[in-house]
Amino acid sequence: MMQYLKMDIRRMLRTRGLYIGILVSLFFLGIFSVASYLVTGIASEIMPAGSGALPPTELLVQARKMMNVNYFLSFFFSMPGFRLLHMLLALFAAGFLSKEHQTGYLKNMFSIPRMREKWLVSKMITLLLASLLFYAVFLLACVITVMLFGNAIQLNWSDIGPFLGTQLTVDMALFALIMLAVTVIQSRTAAVVSALMLSFNMQGLLYLLIDQIGFLPFKLRDYGMMNLAAQMSLPETLTSILTQGDPVTASQVLPLSLGWFAVALVFIWLALRRVDYKG
Repeated sequence: MMQYLKMDIRRMLRTRGLYIGILVSLFFLGIFSVASYLVTGIASEIMPAGSGALPPTELLVQARKMMNVNYFLSFFFSMPGFRLLHMLLALFAAGFLSKEHQTGYLKNMFSIPRMREKWLVSKMITLLLASLLFYAVFLLACVITVMLFGNAIQLNWSDIGPFLGTQLTVDMALFALIMLAVTVIQSRTAAVVSALMLSFNMQGLLYLLIDQIGFLPFKLRDYGMMNLAAQMSLPETLTSILTQGDPVTASQVLPLSLGWFAVALVFIWLALRRVDYKG
């Protein structure tokens, strides 16, 4: 088990898709930073009420002082940020998980006794480590951005830890659902399509359409994992300012993300035991 896990980790570290995803996230972080620094409209959104009478130049100066690590970190998990970080990790996972199917290596490997269970556990651990690396680099980039703004670095781990931890469980649920698609359909195209549909919250669209019919006594969209995860926010961020009503908390997201993760793992385990792998 440990030997195969080490092999997976080495392969993950050599996968260009992970580094391309990191570079894309840093590219968009750079654009967002420049926009936050220069665009008066963004400044007016984050300034307290009553600041509208300030001249545009002074408004920008005051707004820049309020831009902290929380501000930059949480934006790309939100709906205004198009859930970019989830999408990039999901696309990486799709390529990483489907490669062994595409090359036919999986068929030979699964001929080894109990290798299917080891493959499942190893892939989940490797994807977890890839996500931690991805978020560590992005968090460091947010810290550097705040330093370039000339602001003090304040890392409130009591806020950042639960926020990133909850978002990580959402990623693990996405990875498990993508792995289920790969396991059953055995196609890289299916993996990529699943990654895009899940990260872009097609589930939320389906729930919204069902809610429009109105035959359920509750709103399904209130239980959409990606929708709720995108509404989570850190204090003193653009998302928290724009959000109306009570903020979404980890206690609302975790049952959904962990539930989807568990359900997907059960179906993956069943598929691994029953699907014929033709390579």
